Amino acid sequence: MIDDLGGKVAFVTGSAGGIGLGIARALAEAGMQIALADIDSVALEASAAELTESGATVLPVPLDVTDRAAWSAAATEVERHLGPVQVLCNNAGVSTMGVRFDEITPELWDKVIAINLTGVYNGIHTFLDGMRTAGWGHIVNTSSMGGLVCLVPNLSPYAATKYAVVGLTESLRLELAPENVAVSVLCPGGVRTRLWRTSRPIRGLPDVDTPPEDISGQSGSPNAMDPYLVGRKVLTAIRNNDLYIITHPEMRPPVQARTDHLLAAFDDSSATDSSD
Repeated sequence: MIDDLGGKVAFVTGSAGGIGLGIARALAEAGMQIALADIDSVALEASAAELTESGATVLPVPLDVTDRAAWSAAATEVERHLGPVQVLCNNAGVSTMGVRFDEITPELWDKVIAINLTGVYNGIHTFLDGMRTAGWGHIVNTSSMGGLVCLVPNLSPYAATKYAVVGLTESLRLELAPENVAVSVLCPGGVRTRLWRTSRPIRGLPDVDTPPEDISGQSGSPNAMDPYLVGRKVLTAIRNNDLYIITHPEMRPPVQARTDHLLAAFDDSSATDSSD
């Protein structure tokens, strides 16, 4: 458990808005210096200015998480201005909610994998050695409640990446524990973010100001959770070294049902002998 995060450096991707910005706010309130990273440079500058006004030490870093050369340049810039990164929040992602499998082109599939999964790898690959050198670090990978249980159809690329992020986190946590580098996975439910909007370009859809009424506009719901509350949960998890970060306890029943279904498959009495 770590109590004092003051002065340490956090690098948060997808932090020009939504969950990433909520995390950045919470970590800044704990005294951390924040590197805000996002592909949307205009929104990034505005959010950095807002956090700076609140008294935080902030460095905006334009970043495409699929660009490994850009990751390397970002790490150099952050270390020069703020110091070594000891908390990494791999939060950038896109959604394919509402897209049928038949509509998923190879190009779209590759983009989703590159952002949601390989982008997480890129962040860890960039900063892990520095955490080892510092003697402590914490990595938070954003998955989704959709990485624990599938409740809606037409979500296959997104679900594939989010389940993969959970597996990556669980494996990496075991591997890095002896080196004092902790790893957590954030599995949020419905949170009020710009995801519905920032996901449109990879689907070849035009930008719009109003969330669509179909399922793809879910993250634009005014009834969804405030991203800052998610950030507070992430801060608590870092301090407590928690593996799983769950934002919506009311989602326990479907996760429990999936777990029960899985465990039932281990029951020998339900097995059939294919040789019969």
